[in-house]
Amino acid sequence: MTLTIPAHDRDGIRVFTAKLTADDLQRDKARLAADLLGDPDLDPAYVEIFDLADLSGVGLSGYLTEGLGVPGAAISDPARLDALTGPVLILLSKALHGREVTLTPDPRLTLVGTYAEELPPVHFEPLPAAAAQGMLTPDLPPDRTPQRPGSAFLLLGIALVLTAVTALWLAFG
Repeated sequence: MTLTIPAHDRDGIRVFTAKLTADDLQRDKARLAADLLGDPDLDPAYVEIFDLADLSGVGLSGYLTEGLGVPGAAISDPARLDALTGPVLILLSKALHGREVTLTPDPRLTLVGTYAEELPPVHFEPLPAAAAQGMLTPDLPPDRTPQRPGSAFLLLGIALVLTAVTALWLAFG
């Protein structure tokens, strides 16, 4: 099975059940995730591997909504998610560094579902300070007249001519 994740998928969350042993869970999680998903360039900060027994009282559906920001309405199968047992691997699309990836997950992984984080809308409120009120306007229009070469260029030219004359006088004198 292959799984293609497009580059524009920044808020996706993929949940896999994982047939892992207790020894597997003691391994380096970053290396284990890269091995299981077949991508060595994953950002381990956005991949989680743990046993669902660690979520006692919360359940997987609660973890997705409360811990990862998935809207409750987006989880159509909370009872099924909460009935799962054993290790899981949770892959956030942010782990892919914004690139399109085709993963070939290890046969020990089974995709349970794909969800998306709920991003709150951006809301701009006016700043409370009086100094932040109003509009900024430039005091003067930009000066669009062409500039003449300054006296520095004239002095530089004279210095170069004098240097050349001195070099010629020394060479032939």
